[in-house]
Amino acid sequence: MSDAWIGQLLLAESESQTLLDACTHIRERTAGLLRAAERTDDPATLAQSRTALELAENAREKAYEVHERAADRLTHELMMWSHATARRVRQSLTDQS
Repeated sequence: MSDAWIGQLLLAESESQTLLDACTHIRERTAGLLRAAERTDDPATLAQSRTALELAENAREKAYEVHERAADRLTHELMMWSHATARRVRQSLTDQS
């Protein structure tokens, strides 16, 4: 496995973390807007805020799932890469003896 492949996996994991962070921020902001709407007693604003929060929660959940898959893949591939590198080093040392 090449270093470039690991670099691509690192980038994918980093980008998925950035997306998750953004979705979490939007979800928190939307929850705050819902709390404010609850104080207004305006049914239309309240309904709109609940819908927005539900959409934000769904987006965050999807972003979380994407991030978990990217992190799991990166972890697995790094482990495989590390084992392969160790095998090559051992083989090289054996060949030198």
